[in-house]
Amino acid sequence: MPYCSKCGVEVGEGIAYCPLCSSPIQRFGGSAPEPSRGPYPHIIDPENAYKLSKAERRHIAVEILSLAAALLSGALLLVDILLDAGLGWSRYAVASVVFGWLVSVAPIALYGRTKTALAVIGAAVLAFILVLDALGGRLGWSLSLGIPLALTSYAAVAATAAIMATRRTKGLNLLGIGALGLAVYLVAIEFIIRLALGTGLRPYWSLVAAIALVPVAIFLFYLHGRVMRGANLRKIFRL
Repeated sequence: MPYCSKCGVEVGEGIAYCPLCSSPIQRFGGSAPEPSRGPYPHIIDPENAYKLSKAERRHIAVEILSLAAALLSGALLLVDILLDAGLGWSRYAVASVVFGWLVSVAPIALYGRTKTALAVIGAAVLAFILVLDALGGRLGWSLSLGIPLALTSYAAVAATAAIMATRRTKGLNLLGIGALGLAVYLVAIEFIIRLALGTGLRPYWSLVAAIALVPVAIFLFYLHGRVMRGANLRKIFRL
């Protein structure tokens, strides 16, 4: 009696395909039969059942994150209502959950569109700051301190990344650019804080940090230039 060469199941005479794995029944002295439309269903190999495409994986990840955020938000609101008979601290917690959901989902849903994803994340940061301030009853610190600090941080990162992208040769010079960008960023941050608090516009601690970062940047640029000219760092530092 013939049998399936793949799973070893015995089959009756005249059966062209295995009823379990759908593999063709091999017979000596003849070629493999043509596929038949038999009554047996196609059985999916368990090892290949969950081979999803990247787009499908991203879609599932967005669904899972969305469901988790919705369940967590609902639980926080319910606990607040049951304990305090109203909405108090849960508003801040839910706002934080929604912000975390946006920041997590944006890179996944906008995969391949980096600039759009960054724009969405930046807008989410600004909206989160405004919402937290508005939940207190009025807009105060968000306009004078929160949003200016967020915009300055976003602009500093974007400008530093843009300058790095223009370099034809990349190496230690990128660290030098980052050090200079950090120095400028710290001065701008202290300026914004002093302006919001009304303590004068003259920077202090940021200048100290900037003065320390500038020599580091110069040293990194020097090392990068030496490496690009073929210098042996082992000989320079006697390693």
